[in-house]
Amino acid sequence: MKVAVLSRHFSRLAGGAESYAVQLAEAMLDEHDITVVSQSFDAASQRFKHIRVPALPIRSRWINQLWFSWYSRRVTSIGFDVVHSHENVSHGAVHTIHVKTMHASLQQKGVGTFRRLLSPRLLAYLWLEKKRLCGDGHHHVFVSQLLLDETKDVLAQLSSGVFIPPGVTLPDMAASKLQKQAFRQHLGLHTEKLIIGFVGHDYKKKGLDALLGAVAKLPFDVQLVVVGKRDHVPKYADLVRKLGPGKECIFLGVVRDMSSVYGAIDCLAHPTTQDVFPMVMLEAMAHHVPVVTTMAPYNSMASMLTHQINAMLVSTPSDETALCAALDDVLTQAPLRTSLINGGRNFAEKYSWTEVTKRYKAVFEAARTTSHR
Repeated sequence: MKVAVLSRHFSRLAGGAESYAVQLAEAMLDEHDITVVSQSFDAASQRFKHIRVPALPIRSRWINQLWFSWYSRRVTSIGFDVVHSHENVSHGAVHTIHVKTMHASLQQKGVGTFRRLLSPRLLAYLWLEKKRLCGDGHHHVFVSQLLLDETKDVLAQLSSGVFIPPGVTLPDMAASKLQKQAFRQHLGLHTEKLIIGFVGHDYKKKGLDALLGAVAKLPFDVQLVVVGKRDHVPKYADLVRKLGPGKECIFLGVVRDMSSVYGAIDCLAHPTTQDVFPMVMLEAMAHHVPVVTTMAPYNSMASMLTHQINAMLVSTPSDETALCAALDDVLTQAPLRTSLINGGRNFAEKYSWTEVTKRYKAVFEAARTTSHR
């Protein structure tokens, strides 16, 4: 089957949704002839054919989104059996929905019709989203059941929708003590201190502010390792200085080989304020790393987890005291740590890319059948 994959930034390093797009395309490459339509393209993904969407000189995200939608429609209008989009565009047969919809977000925030009409940006996003979600012949894949249910509630005209969770690559075993030391030395990290990992480009949205406050309260020495774009590092200088003696925060920037990060850390902290099905948590669990995160509705995946079995769940992302207590327990209580590692790995094993691609294949076949009627 000839498939066009739409993703503005086709790179494992660009973010969770972008990494998902790359990994899914890689998992399906043996069965399909895949062409990627994007504005940026990871050099590591050269196995794919590529159509580049030119970048606009105007630095406006909503105008660029309209441009990407128009241009990608033009270059995929013929020659493909299925157009699979990971973007908010008006066309395409299969759409993967990674994040809360604009319709749901504005409704929950109480943004009324008048305010929407005053914003060209909101009107553009809402128009694209309506075309995407309510278009004839569009097939929608949601990465969480809660996201699907929420979208149905706000858009009764939703044309179709199924829940297919993200997949994960499962390493055979956890990093040994010697491997952990080697990973730490390679990354320039402390070889003896306990290390907490944080992964995300949007530091504030993923909860770094509260995490730094929680780390400052821990009663032992610790190193916090932040992986993600460095754009907002200067804004955290004051919070880093307040960590106190024996504690430090290292900003690694973007790391291509994330397995080295998972192998180096003692736990992953993901006190997110808004997430649907965070890939980073699934990857950490697959690598035998215990996870501390926030409950639903802040993290939809948490509704599928059990506190102290698959992960440590904190009720709100702003509760530094509760987050500190959870981190303390994970890092100092060996039986709990072992339970979380085993429970997290068991959870991750349900989401192999092999199973995910089987379900996508059925959606692609349905989409091709619909388009050929």
